[in-house]
Amino acid sequence: MAFARRGRKTLLVDCDFEMRCLDLMLGVENEVLYDLYDVVKGRAAFCKALIRCEGSPELYFLAAPYHGGGELEASELAAAFGTVFYEFDYVILDTPGTLVSPALLDSGLADSAVIVASHQPSSIRAADMTGEYLQANRISEQRLLINSFDFEGALKGSRPGINEIIDKTCIQLCGIVPAERELMLSAERGELAYQSPKLANCAAAFDNIACRLMGRYVPLFSGFTGMRTKRQIRTLLGRI
Repeated sequence: MAFARRGRKTLLVDCDFEMRCLDLMLGVENEVLYDLYDVVKGRAAFCKALIRCEGSPELYFLAAPYHGGGELEASELAAAFGTVFYEFDYVILDTPGTLVSPALLDSGLADSAVIVASHQPSSIRAADMTGEYLQANRISEQRLLINSFDFEGALKGSRPGINEIIDKTCIQLCGIVPAERELMLSAERGELAYQSPKLANCAAAFDNIACRLMGRYVPLFSGFTGMRTKRQIRTLLGRI
């Protein structure tokens, strides 16, 4: 949505074939008639499966199948989407938390990766492993997104600082999303962060991430409220 609200025609594709959920988070579950599997198997035209999301005429969504649907072949994916993806400025393929499907990687549809890690040691280690896996599968352009970042824990020293996480994953940082219970609740209601006044920092975080992925320089905590002192920011960064 941050891309779309900046006038970039954006497509979000749910590639989690085992646990479809983005339709719920976007509040469009009742609008899904056809899904990615229908398009790949030729049961529905790409244009008929697209859903235009409320909030921006530039954001489109393609759902994953509700009941799995079976493994897709790389050649099928490439044939179905190899040209239509060029109609968009940005295409985001949302994959499961487990390792990305080899068929999706072999299809050549993705040319870069945003690796999401929560502020947990196991997730940070998994991000490092995911980075190595993607590097071995020819996706070398990678960015790290730290989700559910515990600011208080980092300030008190009970959680790792930002530089420590970067050092452990060896992936360039593109942004930090603060830990907010309201963010989870808003997702369950089908609302995005910018729609809730309680999620100003999360909305700012997503805007910052979009700008950086578009090639712009944005300070790490730009637009955040509550960042009171430079000393706090230095503590959050920590030392490598």
